[in-house]
Amino acid sequence: MPRSLKSVFAGDRSTGFADNLTEHFRTARHVFLVAAPFGVIVGAAIAGYDYVVNELLWKSCTDHFSPLVLCFSPIVAMVLTGAIMSLFRVKSSSMADEVVRAYHRSDQQIDYKAALPKLTASVATMGFGASAGMEGASKWLGGTITSYLQRKINGHPRLRFLQAKAELTLMVGAAAGIAAIFRAPLTGAIMGIESPYKHDLAHEALIPGLVAAATSYATFSFLRPATPYFPIGFTYHIHVRDLLLCLPVGILGGLASHLFLALLTRLKKRYTRWTAPRVMKNLFGGILLSGIALLTLHVVHSPATLQAGLPVANALLNGKYLLWACLFLFAVKLLATVITFGMGGVGGLFVPSATIGAALGAVCDAMLHPSQPGLFTLIGIAAFTGASYNSLLFAAVFVAEATGSPALVVPGLIASSAAFLVAAGISNSEAQREHRTTDDGRLSTMPCCKWMTSRIVVASPTETLANFHDRAVLEHTFDELPVVSKDGTYLGMAAMKSLRMVPQEKWASQPVTSIVDRRARTVCAYHSMKIVEQELAHGSHDYVPVVDPATDHLIGILSVRDVLRARTRVEESARTKQATNRKTGLQTIMNTKETQ
Repeated sequence: MPRSLKSVFAGDRSTGFADNLTEHFRTARHVFLVAAPFGVIVGAAIAGYDYVVNELLWKSCTDHFSPLVLCFSPIVAMVLTGAIMSLFRVKSSSMADEVVRAYHRSDQQIDYKAALPKLTASVATMGFGASAGMEGASKWLGGTITSYLQRKINGHPRLRFLQAKAELTLMVGAAAGIAAIFRAPLTGAIMGIESPYKHDLAHEALIPGLVAAATSYATFSFLRPATPYFPIGFTYHIHVRDLLLCLPVGILGGLASHLFLALLTRLKKRYTRWTAPRVMKNLFGGILLSGIALLTLHVVHSPATLQAGLPVANALLNGKYLLWACLFLFAVKLLATVITFGMGGVGGLFVPSATIGAALGAVCDAMLHPSQPGLFTLIGIAAFTGASYNSLLFAAVFVAEATGSPALVVPGLIASSAAFLVAAGISNSEAQREHRTTDDGRLSTMPCCKWMTSRIVVASPTETLANFHDRAVLEHTFDELPVVSKDGTYLGMAAMKSLRMVPQEKWASQPVTSIVDRRARTVCAYHSMKIVEQELAHGSHDYVPVVDPATDHLIGILSVRDVLRARTRVEESARTKQATNRKTGLQTIMNTKETQ
């Protein structure tokens, strides 16, 4: 058996401490030379974005126009958004989802050419009062900036010491963007690693994400006011009764998220199927939003459904609305958010979802009477957003960090856990995957014999280097070929890079065996595509020969392209299963409603 084939079973012996030291140095280099400065850049960008939306546009509107006039601002928001998206032919209005999709699939990276129009559309959506938040755009903007810079660095040979996976830096930038706009660095880092999966974490982005979130938050705080999202005037102390009551609050949040996501999914489908021009569809959505704002102005004397709703959430937290008004605000804010995103709005769902959760929690406050007034308003935020985002962690941490009360993590986690279970995997993100190990696990079950190429161009050990060069480069355009004897025995790999080490005048006299790499890695037919991927990553060749261990005969060959084909098959199967599960879950909800 060839020596390289034995390494498949035994593995190459590492140098232990030296390898660990090298890996830690590489991580530290990426953290301090890439993640930290990228966090500064993202923080400055988010500060500018926040200033344009909230100061130049929305504050100017609220200062110069009456609440009655402001009720008509969503028409301007939606029409401008539709016009920008149509004019620049931006296909997708999703922002946070685009980041998750680009993280999972390198062939679907962020469309950098459409970045400026999409950013402008999000400014129009939020700056003129549609029911959208800034966190989705901030996550997208951070990921877009950092992944673009990382790809530029990766393409520059002199910056090799700063190179890293663009997908990793993408999530680092996303975490930095969230940390800045939330004024909450820990929440940003957790949301960044939690958002790609429903039941897992993108753990490789945790350390650089934490550092980028910290530098981004510091930069944002220097440029913009860093006031907490939910300032409270009390210090919460844990009570057993509160913890027990968090369970029904969480269950209620999970059920409400089912209603919210079912309505949103239905409206998005109708919007897609509607054959009218995008601007006309968005105009209709803007009219609906203005109608809801006018109704809200008449009922509670404030256009509370406009923009993300953070002032409304704080008013609910401070007990400024009666029970019936809380129920009303829950219904109209949920409906306004569904219309905004179902009818082509561009922005983030989290803060509008937090406002919906706050209204739902305020209802629980009025009915259940917790130890501290306003407690269940905050817990409602954790429950509803946790269910909508399939999150156990960041929703609860956000509530604690946004209030400055660490003890709120405990009731927040109880409520978000209950809501997470009730949500049963239905998420507002179509790009989320179930588990991080899904692809690798399935790849490990795929035998490489089903993906290998059996019709192989080979080199003979007796042919000259000149003949090898002409056949490999001129006739077949290959950079390397497996060398096989007359009886089919595999001898090794001959590569063009080895040929260049031999003077050209000797090519006509020296045989191919003079440049054969007999230590090239090989696999057997029963090995999985996951092993093939590892051998390609650790080896020095672009191909992995498949050898029969009984005869040492070459029976096939595999390349990176074959691994990508296998991974694509895995991803397609996962998406099909996810779509089936989503359709089944939503159909169950619809059937339940129809029978009621």
